[in-house]
Amino acid sequence: MAGNPSHPDTILRIKKTFAAPREKVWHAWTDPKALMRWFAPADDFSTPLVEVNLRVGGKYRIQMKAPNGELHIVGGVYREIQPPERLVFTWASEGNASCGPAGHETLVTVELHERGSVTELVLTHERFTNAAERDKHDHGWKGCLAQLEKKL
Repeated sequence: MAGNPSHPDTILRIKKTFAAPREKVWHAWTDPKALMRWFAPADDFSTPLVEVNLRVGGKYRIQMKAPNGELHIVGGVYREIQPPERLVFTWASEGNASCGPAGHETLVTVELHERGSVTELVLTHERFTNAAERDKHDHGWKGCLAQLEKKL
């Protein structure tokens, strides 16, 4: 549940460095058109729909389309917005098991740190129901971040 603290075994943390200014990486995470260009786990996926209401309490919704036509839809609510350094939002699947159990809300924190001419991203995704769900998301997030790296 969203109010429960995360067990250490169900916390996912990924660090990745991008050869781009922090503001550009922030824009990629917060602009709907930018998100449509990269937010998918692989080259053969598309992102036909992104809705963003970028304010605390505002909602977002992202639709990813697999090569077989299957839709993977996630959405949530922005909990914290500190441009261009920190973005916190809830994450819940709209029924596709690969995005998590329907109705189970997890929490994502994206931190962007200036490191000279590059940006270090630290993504923390927590409140998974078990380690298998965490590992599934690890694979998906790493794919998404690889797509972001190509588009930056």
